[in-house]
Amino acid sequence: MVEANNKKVKDLKAYRTIRSIQSLKLKKHTRINRIHILLDLYECADKSIGKASLLEQRIKKVLNQFQLEPKIQTFYQFQPFGVTAIVGAQGIQFTMHTWPEYNSAAVDLYCFNSRKVAMQICDQIRNVLKSSEYEMKVKRR
Repeated sequence: MVEANNKKVKDLKAYRTIRSIQSLKLKKHTRINRIHILLDLYECADKSIGKASLLEQRIKKVLNQFQLEPKIQTFYQFQPFGVTAIVGAQGIQFTMHTWPEYNSAAVDLYCFNSRKVAMQICDQIRNVLKSSEYEMKVKRR
């Protein structure tokens, strides 16, 4: 029993904590191709923002256009209204929360692919939800 515990401790020591860019041996100016988009959608005319099952169909349809198959996904229906969606696919992390009572939604998209793909996904989400007004913040990481 003692040997088993010692083995676990040794295994844990094999992991190291990374506290800085220097410990990763990356230079400060090294860019990793990532983009983070915060998208607030207003005046959404699509009924899917109020139903998790409809929103799931719409989101998956958009991701399929870019050959992105969801590996992790959750679509949660709040009561009396609202949906939270969390999707992880090859190269993206996508979260969304909707407020159907205000016809609005908030999207958080973190993309490891290209800026072009990330922007196209956001445009498709906007079109699918029929949003007439939006605010987008884009950050390169």
